[in-house]
Amino acid sequence: MLYVPKHLLMIKKSLKNPFLLAIIFITSIGYSQKGVAINDQGTTVILSNDFVQVTLNKKSAYISSIKYKGLEMVGKQRANWNIVATTDEFHDDEKLVQFSKKMSYSIRTNPSENNGERAEVSFKFKYENDTTTIPLDIDLRFTLGKQDKGVYLSAYFHHRPDYPKFKLGQGRMIVELNPTIFDFYTVDANRKQKMASAFDVENGIKRNVKEAKLLTTGIRKGEVEHKYDYSAILAQTPTWGWTSTQKNIGFWVINPSFEYINGGPTQVGNTGHVEAILLNHWQDGHYGGTALKFNPNEDWNKFIGPFYFYCNSGANSDLMWNDAIEESKKQQLQWPFSWVKDKEYPLKQERGTLEGQIKINDSLTPTTAISNIWVGLATMDTNWQYEGKNYQFWVHADANGTFTIPNIRAGKYNLYAFADGILGEFKKTAITITSGSKLDIGTQIWTPIRYGKQLWEIGIPNRSASEFKHGDHYWQWGLYMLYPKEFPNDVNFTIGKSDWSKDWNYCQPTVIDADYTVVGGTKWNVNFDLAEQKKGKGTLRLAICGSRKGEIIYVTLNGKPIGNTGHLPEMGVMHRDGIRGKEVEINLVFDAQLLQKGKNTIQLSFDAKKWPFGVLYDYLRLELDDSK
Repeated sequence: MLYVPKHLLMIKKSLKNPFLLAIIFITSIGYSQKGVAINDQGTTVILSNDFVQVTLNKKSAYISSIKYKGLEMVGKQRANWNIVATTDEFHDDEKLVQFSKKMSYSIRTNPSENNGERAEVSFKFKYENDTTTIPLDIDLRFTLGKQDKGVYLSAYFHHRPDYPKFKLGQGRMIVELNPTIFDFYTVDANRKQKMASAFDVENGIKRNVKEAKLLTTGIRKGEVEHKYDYSAILAQTPTWGWTSTQKNIGFWVINPSFEYINGGPTQVGNTGHVEAILLNHWQDGHYGGTALKFNPNEDWNKFIGPFYFYCNSGANSDLMWNDAIEESKKQQLQWPFSWVKDKEYPLKQERGTLEGQIKINDSLTPTTAISNIWVGLATMDTNWQYEGKNYQFWVHADANGTFTIPNIRAGKYNLYAFADGILGEFKKTAITITSGSKLDIGTQIWTPIRYGKQLWEIGIPNRSASEFKHGDHYWQWGLYMLYPKEFPNDVNFTIGKSDWSKDWNYCQPTVIDADYTVVGGTKWNVNFDLAEQKKGKGTLRLAICGSRKGEIIYVTLNGKPIGNTGHLPEMGVMHRDGIRGKEVEINLVFDAQLLQKGKNTIQLSFDAKKWPFGVLYDYLRLELDDSK
């Protein structure tokens, strides 16, 4: 049936010239657009509009097919919504990956009831006390609008009080695209390239981790392919995806919001890898992310998404990437989507807004350059870096610290702020947001913690090691293997003379030989001069942004111990070719009389037994309180 706009029908009534009427009728045909349709094929269901056709398996909720411009975008069918969990709190050997065997399909939004504007289908998995399945009720939804060049995905997870305890490490969406079409991958401005093939990787030579292969065939021959080299800060990456250099089409992930992603605005996650794999993590346990632990009698639920699988076309990959970025901006402006009908997804009028200003008062260094100010709300009584059960709401403040956080779910939160150039973070407790409210908290004074005047610093407090050697291309496999050659005498950094972008390595590893055997530990020296003998209390401040569980850095001043870091937390950054995990601040206090007039040396000693153990420093600062 041909759809003719109502305003053209009105013109038709008044027009007497049949020639002009014919022109208008032909024009209406050229611009007519059919609505969304649902076609139930028995074992599959098809959602379609003028742009895409999405086929879903009704028995498994797998994406069987996505067609755009007549081309098949999807490759191998697989479980797209993926959870890796375990019922053992201390061991991850027994994995739980299966959803409940009881599944029901339904149409949530029927396009026949809204003039073809939108369709949404649901696949519900009800937990039935089967210990081989994940103890969650799960509702997976797929949504297509009339104008959409792609499909929206969302999920609702519910752990009921009578469900057993378990631990959820990874929660993600996986789609394997058509490898005969897609050959170019884009993460960001630094990582976009034509990719190796699955054959190249399968026939590569394994390196020190199972995911890393030295390629011996194909366009990337001689390079090491490592899937973690495509990891990114999820909340700060507007879109990522695959394109085809032959067919000139693209397929992208767009998160209109990151309120449902664990770990706030600094959480790093894998985005995809060879074999045309595309990922979207809502819960990532890598790079310091913490597994979600559910106890008996715990009633928990979370709504993930909707996020968008966006299809486009263009003359080249860069043009398609730029188009996807523009589309991500449009999606962000539409959040929260008015078409989502669920009590667990409050609409715009049901959410609140918080505004104010963060003003930094640091009298000891009033001229410190400050940038990249993040301000956010996270659940009370948690460390936002490790929070994943609930929702977080973050924005960039302007250069004056002024901010507006929109679309906040009603609840009680703590307010946090951090910025490049400032060690530590701001915190204000007990912010209550009510439905439909707008709260102005005025100017909040952030006085960064100092334990005395600053004697020197190394790096920039920015929650990463990006300013140090190799920090501008950290995503290349095995840079830690270069350490013995580049620093044969270890790091010897002299304050006032050395350049931290060249003379301070991005990580402190062990010394590793060609067989990945640990040859020995490393000792880093920080050398500095003092014009006079000091008294009072000294504090060495270490900000660490990468480590493996159990690592310890031992610290001496002029040959005398002043403390150690204690056992550092699990982040797994270095061996995953990362530059940041979570921020950990350690302060070592010592008697300032250990400082000498003239030359002084602080030594950082690291002696791990396994090669993956390596420490990344964000920032170091020496402070002196000589008031006593």
